[in-house]
Amino acid sequence: MKSFGKGFIGNIAGARYESFKNKNSFSIGLTYHFSGKNSYSSSKGIGMYVGLRHGFGNDINSSNPFFGIRALFSFENFDGKTSLNSLMVTPIAEAGYHFLFGKSLYTAPSVGWGYTIKITKEYNSLDEDIGGRFLPGISAGFRF
Repeated sequence: MKSFGKGFIGNIAGARYESFKNKNSFSIGLTYHFSGKNSYSSSKGIGMYVGLRHGFGNDINSSNPFFGIRALFSFENFDGKTSLNSLMVTPIAEAGYHFLFGKSLYTAPSVGWGYTIKITKEYNSLDEDIGGRFLPGISAGFRF
């Protein structure tokens, strides 16, 4: 995923486990966060998320649009005012399309909007890490 906010561009890469049941899925993932080259200050860190998605197609074994929610928890170090780490949470609403290839391979491009809230009291960045986020992303995987 990419994360675009006020003066902040971040990258989020990770691995996920997703469990499908009928038109719904539950996912949990581990993430690595690092700032983009055009970001005002640099950061890096780790995180995890949990999420739910609902598919809107009639056939669960074919490609379908989806809508979902996710909570992203991140622990990041900003090269800003101090070298302390920040704990942040970002609730996200997302929509996208789940493309199924054959019986098992899939890819799911999505767009999301979230709002990052700083949990820790220290302000270790230049304050551009909090606030609204536009979050486009793509995932790919294998369904068992």
